[in-house]
Order: sequence, then C-alpha cells, then structure tokens
Amino acid sequence: MVKVDSLWHGNFWTGNPAHPQARTLAVHRGRIVAVDDVSDLRAAAEHDLGPDLIIPGLHDAHHHTSAVGEQLAMVDLRFPAVTNLDELYAAIADRAATLPHGAWVKAGGYDQNRLGDHPTAEGLDRVAGGHPVLVEHVSHHMIVANTAAFGRAGHPGRRDFPDVDGGRVLRDEAGLPTGLLQETAGDAIRLAAARTTQEESIENLRLASEQSVAFGLTSLTEPGIVIGGALGVNAPILDAYQTAVDTGVLKPRMTVMPFHHVLHELELNSEGRRTFDMGIRTGFGDDRLRLGPVKIIADGSLIGRSAAVHECFCAEPDNRGVMVVDPADLAELVPAYDRAGWTVAIHAIGDRAIDHALDAIELTRSAGSRARHRIEHFAIATGEQVARAARLEVTPVPQGVFISEFGDGILASLGAQRAAGTYRMRSLLDAGITVPGSTDAPVSEANPFVCLRDLVVRRTSSGTDFALAERVSVAEAVRAYTFGSAYAAGREADLGTLEIGKCADFVRLSEDIFAIEPADIAEIHATATIIGGEIVWEDSAAF
Repeated sequence: MVKVDSLWHGNFWTGNPAHPQARTLAVHRGRIVAVDDVSDLRAAAEHDLGPDLIIPGLHDAHHHTSAVGEQLAMVDLRFPAVTNLDELYAAIADRAATLPHGAWVKAGGYDQNRLGDHPTAEGLDRVAGGHPVLVEHVSHHMIVANTAAFGRAGHPGRRDFPDVDGGRVLRDEAGLPTGLLQETAGDAIRLAAARTTQEESIENLRLASEQSVAFGLTSLTEPGIVIGGALGVNAPILDAYQTAVDTGVLKPRMTVMPFHHVLHELELNSEGRRTFDMGIRTGFGDDRLRLGPVKIIADGSLIGRSAAVHECFCAEPDNRGVMVVDPADLAELVPAYDRAGWTVAIHAIGDRAIDHALDAIELTRSAGSRARHRIEHFAIATGEQVARAARLEVTPVPQGVFISEFGDGILASLGAQRAAGTYRMRSLLDAGITVPGSTDAPVSEANPFVCLRDLVVRRTSSGTDFALAERVSVAEAVRAYTFGSAYAAGREADLGTLEIGKCADFVRLSEDIFAIEPADIAEIHATATIIGGEIVWEDSAAF
C-alpha cells in the first residue's frame, strides 16, 4: 500500500474528456496522484464531500486583485449601492464625516450610464467638508476629482491643469476642468492619492482573497501591477504579493502581469530588449505566485466611450476614442518584449485598437515567435479580426459579465448592429480559439457564476437580448472558466482539469450547474473551496 496525504470522495466533474466523471481523487503534496483507481493507496485523511457537484477550481483570467481589495475598502458606488447622483453625493458625505481632517475620500464603481451623468468637482466640493475626493469610474479608465484633490496635485482651484497625451480633460465653457479626467489625464491626482503602506496593500489583498475563495476562485490573473509600487509611490507591490502568499493571507494561485512601463532596456543588451534586471521574464515564479505577460494598455474603455474605434460613438460624431499608446510605439514595444522572452497582454477594446494590437503581434510571428500573446477584452471585434486572431494564435480575453452589467450602455453607445460583434464568445470558439473566463473585477462584480450565466444567456440588466448568436453552452462556459483561463495564463499543465499530475484545486457547488435552468446559474454559490488539497473556505450554512 502506498501512502498519500488524502482521499477526496464526491461527485466530480473533472473537465477531462478522457475521464469526465470521478468519485475519488487521491492527493499527495497538493497534487492529484490518482483518479478513482485508489485501491492500492492508503491515505492519512479522507474527506467525503457528499453528493453535490464538484468542478475544477474556477480561474478568473482578468481580475485586478489588489484593486478589488482596495474597492472593498472604498465607498461603494456600484449600482445598486447608489442609483442616482444624489445618492452618490450622500455616500461621499457620509464617509467624509468619519475621516480625520485632510484625509482622502476614496470611492469607486460609479457608472454614468446608470446614474444619468458623471459627478462633478463642484458637486463633490459641496459634500466633502474640505476633504480631497477621488471617485473612480467603474471602468477604472477615468476619475472624477474635487477641487481639493486638484490642489493636492499642485493645481489649486483646478486652474492650469494641463492636457496630456493619451488622456482627456473635460472642461467647462471657461476652460476650467469639470473634474472628469479620462485615461492618463487622471494620473497626477491618482499619484497624489495613492500613497499606501505595505500593511495597507496586504490588507487589500486579504479582502480580495476572502471574497475570491468564497466565490470558488482558486486561481487569479492580475492584469497589471507595478513592481516598484502602484504608480511608483506605494510600497513595492510584488513584495506585498509575495508576503501575502508566504503568510497565508492570499490564498488563490496568482499570475501577475507587470505594466510595460516598468520594464527597461538593459545597459549591455545590444538588441534593445526590454526586461527587468537579471532578465526576469514571463513564467518566473512557482505554483503560487508567478509572472505572466507584460501588460500594455493600448486604448480606453467602452462604457466610458474612450475606446479607440473606427466609427464614432452614437451621438458623438467627433469621438473615436483614445489610443493610449501610439500605434507606432506599439509596433516597436511588442516585438521588443517578445524578444526578451515576455508574452504580451494588450488591452484593446475598440476595433481600431484591436487592429493595431494584431498588427503588433503579427510582427512577432513574422520573426518566428510562437509566444502565447493575449488581447485583453477584445471587445468590439469584427469577423475578420476573429479570424485573424485565430490565425495569429492570439488568446482574446473577453468578459461575459459585461453583458448584464453594461450591455444597455453598450447598446446605447454602439447601436444594435455594432454591438452584435461585442464581447464575442461563440465566434471565438468556432474559430478554434481557447477562450478564458473573466470579470475584470472590480470593473464588474467578481462573482464567476454571474459571468457564467451571461456567457450562456446573454441578456442585459433591463432584460434585452444581447448578441444571442454568441451564446455558448453551459459546459463550454465552465470549460472557459477552468481550462480556458489556465491556458490563457500558460498554466494548463497544472490547472484547469482534475487529472493526474495537476494541482488539487476544486470547488463544491450549491447546485448542479449542468442541470439548473441557465437563467438561474447566477444563484449558484460555492459551498467548499479546496486549493492544493486543503480546504481554504467552506460555507458553514451548507452543513
């Protein structure tokens, strides 16, 4: 008899076509060593998970983990926490009243499409009691700041605030900023508000971790950190991640992407390859924390109407969005990172930005690279772009949950015809692409079961059908959130299915996701989350 750490008995859907159902998994040192064939094994412990369905651990392929924690600590302005601007201002006033003199009021998650308009600097001034206020848009591609916040950034009275490349400052008729700052225009105020300690960074990760494992998320891909600290002023964020993992604060397995602007050319590198000192690149790390692709934000947001598009947004004939990175620079950067051993993840939402992203990736293919590059969001995509992505072996990373969260606003921004090609799924799968599941939390809710429902049902919050031709089956949606996300992170050898050699990560569900009505999938919840053969969370109410 061979001794193993544990045997797990239950109703397993493995995600492995060769062995789709299982009753027992044997686990040793955090990995699966046998599936069902356990007669010659002796276990130190045995666990019976009962008759409820168990699936591989869910993996959010685009989850801003530190920002999720930060938002959990912020004033919550997401709908329906606030449903109009008056409620938004009241929420700011309530938080301001609890803070010491001069402290920042930080809030996030508002959506002008639901509230009717953006807040303004003057409106925030009236309720803030002299505190500086930073309000983050739900897209995380724009902010609204009050007058005191402009002052903290060196522009008292909001005067002389500069226009910047890659951003947009909204101004009134007199040229004074209204408070709304899109893309890079908000960086100066974000910098002024961003000073946090190492302890605060780790606490944010703890909050995000607790939420994630309660949702059944066993792995996360963090699409954008700054190695030297968030925006260059915080405690080193990668060190915070490592400390949080080492101390057990951060439980999900993490793949983290550094933003491209923290990489640099090595002094003795004649090829101009951009990397970290010592040549660290994609794949560095272990099964708990590793470096993923380098992240480039190429354009803006769709719900904020700053995505780079070929045709204007509805009722805005002069607005074709913003390219945050010039296409010529993108064509230089992507091959440079590829040569240095980095895979690249390009944030490209608008069809114009997607074209430029594909152009840049095609340059790496022409040079012989087969690196698994990604396009984050891949939102407004034509059929030709889908075919080209498949040919170039690009992994698009769409967010199904945006359909219920923002679908009505997308329809208003693009019209039904253009929206039919937005946040595709069926087309990508039919083209032979392995597609992941993700939420872009905290831009949208991190609950994976809401996203799984939306991938299958595709209906907006108002009940409007949204590009029904892009619907997928429940099994395809679950595979995206398990194997597809592992593949997108380059971790399919370890994660995504329950089979011999892979990490023992799985989640027990409150209901059978394959038997329930698709419209009710969002009501499912995790009742136990297991990572590396250890129970990291369980719902006491389920026992």
